[in-house]
Amino acid sequence: MIKELDNGKWLVDVSLGVDPITGERIRTRRKVLTEKEAEDLEAKIQDEYNKDHLFSKEKMGFCDLLNLFYEHSEAAHKGTYPENMTYSINKHILPYFKNSILQRIRKKDILNFRKHLQSKKEKEKKLSNKTINNIMTILNQTFNVGILEEALTSNPCDNIKRLPKEHKKMKFWTPQEFKDFLSLIPGDQLLFKTFYTTAYLTGMRCGELLGLTWIDIDRYKKEIDVNKASTFINGEHVLIEPKTKTSIRRISINKKLLDLLDQWRQEQEKLFDDLGISHSDETFIFQYKDTPSRKDIFSRKIKYFCQEDENLKVIRLHDLRHSHVALLIDQGEEYHTIKERLGHASIRTTIDVYGHLFPNKQKSMADKLDDII
Repeated sequence: MIKELDNGKWLVDVSLGVDPITGERIRTRRKVLTEKEAEDLEAKIQDEYNKDHLFSKEKMGFCDLLNLFYEHSEAAHKGTYPENMTYSINKHILPYFKNSILQRIRKKDILNFRKHLQSKKEKEKKLSNKTINNIMTILNQTFNVGILEEALTSNPCDNIKRLPKEHKKMKFWTPQEFKDFLSLIPGDQLLFKTFYTTAYLTGMRCGELLGLTWIDIDRYKKEIDVNKASTFINGEHVLIEPKTKTSIRRISINKKLLDLLDQWRQEQEKLFDDLGISHSDETFIFQYKDTPSRKDIFSRKIKYFCQEDENLKVIRLHDLRHSHVALLIDQGEEYHTIKERLGHASIRTTIDVYGHLFPNKQKSMADKLDDII
């Protein structure tokens, strides 16, 4: 719209539709000196906007795309991925894009979304680059479904580089620190002593530990058969396949750990008898009531027990896996052995995650050069 003002100037008032993210109407207003300048400016604004906002006549809301994405992902993924994915969508993606028109979203909108994530805080902490990259991956997959369903001709997430990895100092317990931790666990809480010892001496993931049943222990070969993982999806307990094909593995264990497991089984049988629960080889090893155990209790108890020793650093439950690797490296084990024991899909994963823990061999190499001169 062009309008002459009382002071003789001309007002250019152009409506540019709605914001692709917020759904709010976009307007631009400018003043010029002549009617000809106003006409030229109006045409220029419209032309620039149209070039930057070409989109399909069939408008689709972002929420409609999400419904399609869930249909595709339900068939493509399994285990805890859908639960984690749904959390990221509901917590971060949907609140930002819920009013968006799909075909109007551009690369700059995606970059603005990532900046938004970088400024967010969760539990008083900023989101890590790894978390943001995972959210961006889900968003990218969502737009790929739009292309597959022919609602889009391009993905606005294309060619957006991942944020760099943050190299944080890895926390783990030395053997002495782990012994100090075990000494803090009361003698009548054998469940926790057994769980943490098994985690420290095997490097198993928490879900794998909670999925163990007594039949998975081969007492003659002194091995643990890792073939499933325990989790809760939408409040319901489910057993899922391990993270990767190589996660299905057998882990050799030492005699003292086997003896500790036997001791806990005897106590568990008595506990189940008191509760009126049947016990068998199919019973979950770390179950202590009529329902399978959740990982939360084992995570919280680490901090609880550590309160008794202010000199012992608190680590996460997953850091027991890191502690196991540090222990193996200290004992001189090679990458390949560690990869097989952890169930990594590739040796590169082992090197990327734990390579910095291996001793630097450059010094010993340089010392050998003294023999040359």
